Amino acid sequence: MYKKLLSVVLTACVFASVLSGCRNAKEENASKKNDEAVISASVDKGSFAVKENLPSLDVKESATHQTITGFGASSCWWSQYVGGWDKPYGDSQDTPVREQIIKWLYSKDEGIGLTIYRYNVGAGSADSMLGDIGDVHRRAHDFIGVDGKYNWDKDANAVWMMKKAVEYGADHVIFFCNSPVDDFTTNGYAHVSKGKKDNLPEKNYGAFAKYVCDVAEHFIGEGVPVKEISPINEPQWDWFGGQEGCHYEPKALVKVLKAFVKEVQSRPALKDVKITAPESGEWKGRTREYVNAILSDEELGAYFNQIDCHSYWTGAGEKEAFKKWMDNKFPGKTLVESEWCEMVNGRDWTMDSAYNMADVIWEDLTILDVTSWQNWVACADGDYRDGLIYLNVGKKAARPNRRLWEFGNFSKYVRPGFVRVDCNSSVDAINDLHPLAFTGKDDKDRDELVIVLTNRGEETKFDIKPEGEYRSYRLAETSQDVDLVESDVNPVDGDITVTIPKESITTLILEK
Repeated sequence: MYKKLLSVVLTACVFASVLSGCRNAKEENASKKNDEAVISASVDKGSFAVKENLPSLDVKESATHQTITGFGASSCWWSQYVGGWDKPYGDSQDTPVREQIIKWLYSKDEGIGLTIYRYNVGAGSADSMLGDIGDVHRRAHDFIGVDGKYNWDKDANAVWMMKKAVEYGADHVIFFCNSPVDDFTTNGYAHVSKGKKDNLPEKNYGAFAKYVCDVAEHFIGEGVPVKEISPINEPQWDWFGGQEGCHYEPKALVKVLKAFVKEVQSRPALKDVKITAPESGEWKGRTREYVNAILSDEELGAYFNQIDCHSYWTGAGEKEAFKKWMDNKFPGKTLVESEWCEMVNGRDWTMDSAYNMADVIWEDLTILDVTSWQNWVACADGDYRDGLIYLNVGKKAARPNRRLWEFGNFSKYVRPGFVRVDCNSSVDAINDLHPLAFTGKDDKDRDELVIVLTNRGEETKFDIKPEGEYRSYRLAETSQDVDLVESDVNPVDGDITVTIPKESITTLILEK
């Protein structure tokens, strides 16, 4: 009995020892594997062991589209009086209100860095005070004195604003006309008489062209970089009053443009100036009729390499149809969006109008492949979603709205010469951000990839997957309480994971 019990005890001890040895070996192997995993994770930050599975935005820098020539806005209807606002802005003792406005618009350091300035060569209704234009701000001066000679001291406030914009960075000035000078018109007004279809007699086509070219040549001599003359604005509308304007039928439009081309080509001082047209009020309706008249003409078809139009009242499908028609009928011609604002009453200080403007920019850049995008008025004193800066005329004060800073998400970072490239995602939520990607060189000649995203919803996190390698990135945010503020520079170490703030328009700038 004793021997039998001893044998059982000894057997149990041996079995326990074996089990203990096996358990210790397994624990040692598991510990070793855990150590290896920790080492691996610390070396490979992209390991699936520590990296969350995020959607991605794929950018193909090798798939290129249009080259951007710039972003801009018009001086019409505000610069002729704001140019006289020389009292200090806020607590500043050095910067007058008028200059602060230009800083917001054209300074790359203190504003949004626009490069295109649209100067309205007025029709003189502000001098004659004739015609049915009730709002004095919708009238404009000409440069013809009472003696019939040129008076270059006229329109001094608007000229001051233009020259200050050039000083701060506007290197592409466009001279545009809403109407011929009222001295040249049929009725003596800067708008069409009711029931009529034109207001410029053919005998005055040459005089109109000579006058505008004289104005351009004068200011080029004073250092203003005039690059384009646009003599016609929205020719399809009646323009019976309310503002300066002139209707043209397609045949008349062609003759006017030929007069301008002849005049500008005869002047060595204007060798770098192009005539642009037709500044149609939309991409649909009669626009094809006007464009066809221009480009089907042998002389004008050879001269015009771009078509300028406005994006009012035109949906995405209508833009697609126009672009398809252009590519089929007139391949190789580029398109420019030269005027737009949201046609909605009431001032808007929120992100709503900023989102809507960003959506139109996205459509025009991706559907129409426009090379330039220009807002209507830069400043406004009415109750409308038009200006980037709202004015208080009584107090001679100015205040930017969300649209200014949203526009800066494009203009400050997508510089002239940048090229749009492909970017898309397999995830709808990322494509809904309307991503736009561009490549180019910064002011220090460093290669950049710039991506603009419009986020109407919650904070969104995803990976950026470009073809090239980049050393750093930063974000620039515009939201309800953030005025185009840049983040710190982040070094790129492995995957580029970005978090886009909720309810924002954000620009991602990657540098090589």
